[in-house]
Amino acid sequence: MGKSITLLANAVTGAVYNATNEDKQIVQQILSYHVYGYEKTTSYIMGSWDGTSSFFRWSNSTFPAGFLYYLAANLKRRGYEINIVKKPLPPPLGKEHPVVGKYKEDPRYDYQYTTVDRLLKYGQIIAQCATGSGKTHIAELAFARINRPTLFITTRSILMYQMKERFEEDFGIPVSVIGDGEFGLEGNRSKLGMFTVAMVQTLYSRLSGADAHDRGEKRILKEKIKRETEELLKKFEFIILEEAHESSSNSYFDICNHCKNAFYRLALTATPFMKENEESNMRLMAVSGAIGIKVTEKLLIDRGILARPYFKFIELQRRPKYLTRRTPWQAAYRLGIVENEERNRLIVQEAVRAVKHGLSVMCLANQINHGKILKKLMKENGLKVDFIYGADDAKERSVALNRLKNREIDVLIGSTILDVGVDVPAVGMVILAGAGKTQVAIRQRIGRGLRAKKTGANVCFIVDFNDPFNIYLSNHANLRRRIIEKTDGFNEGIVSSFPYDNI
Repeated sequence: MGKSITLLANAVTGAVYNATNEDKQIVQQILSYHVYGYEKTTSYIMGSWDGTSSFFRWSNSTFPAGFLYYLAANLKRRGYEINIVKKPLPPPLGKEHPVVGKYKEDPRYDYQYTTVDRLLKYGQIIAQCATGSGKTHIAELAFARINRPTLFITTRSILMYQMKERFEEDFGIPVSVIGDGEFGLEGNRSKLGMFTVAMVQTLYSRLSGADAHDRGEKRILKEKIKRETEELLKKFEFIILEEAHESSSNSYFDICNHCKNAFYRLALTATPFMKENEESNMRLMAVSGAIGIKVTEKLLIDRGILARPYFKFIELQRRPKYLTRRTPWQAAYRLGIVENEERNRLIVQEAVRAVKHGLSVMCLANQINHGKILKKLMKENGLKVDFIYGADDAKERSVALNRLKNREIDVLIGSTILDVGVDVPAVGMVILAGAGKTQVAIRQRIGRGLRAKKTGANVCFIVDFNDPFNIYLSNHANLRRRIIEKTDGFNEGIVSSFPYDNI
């Protein structure tokens, strides 16, 4: 018979009960990670440290409660019998199968209710839902079912206000705001509604308190604000992390640890655990639990929720002047991407071809200067074009998106402002003009074009490039292609490609 071990947990903290030192060593190992940059430290190089740290606190045998089921599963695989003693979840107060706002039940979206069911079972889960799965509606269904004071956390003001407007419209309730200069209901610090949207930056700043340089009234005020915020966070019983892959930072971690009565935690993201930093990846699980459901791109495509993508990778033939195999990254990006005449000509050529076949086009760049160059070239080739970027306000973005939707323009060029939190219309082609290698951004950008089409074939063409004349640009192009090849639902639609490692 295997060893027995008891795991205790509340909303924030878990503990190993009556564990031997051998048991604690195993727990410590399971919750260990390599410290970012460890291989460059003197202690690692000299052999006095193995480069790891752990989320397990040896002195009091505790760990973040989000690891509870992950730890239990790993201990079971090592032969332990597990006894979990967890404070009961508060009973949900909403209807068992809620219908929210104007949204009718659709069997294709059954995973949304499954997500809520698993949240009620485990209390803390990551919902790994591909772009286009309806993460906002999942949040609405969860809130309607649990029906307890809820905090929605994000790092982007545009997402915060979009969620506020959506919930006020669908639930007919006032939504409190913490962030962007607001605190409470219409600035009333003493009044919060049932649903609160908040900026991570604001909450973290208020929790920071006084530092060593603060004196007198300034110190007293900061400490008062800190205590006030700590008490406020205790009032929430359900927290929602939107774009939760960003929650790996210390700020998210600290905020969630102050939500001592938030037994329900839902992290929504298409791309969990994709940081290069192991500690950052584990922090997400620490505050929101393990992955409770996966909704893949393939499932959404097969059900017709997303358009079926077809990928075209274009091989460049001419080496830009002054670009060498070892040109440093910033100069290589300018020469090989932004100012690359052949590449920009091919981008315009693909846009012209798409428009001639009746398709609207979204062209995604990373730098403002690149967007301006492409806009000029497209106009010279007879295309009607708008370009939106970070300096544009919400109204200007909305106008440009509506112009594309109503076919008043042929092409919308956008910077990273279109990656998250923007309700884009269905388009026939997405051109990934900006290159890059970040998996999160690549999936988000592809997802911008996969909104289901109401008329015609439910497909979207995605255009990308091989940039073969510089080692950095070429490696990034290969990484982008590998993401497509390894993603079910994407890899079935590669219509042309380029050979690996061709520099």
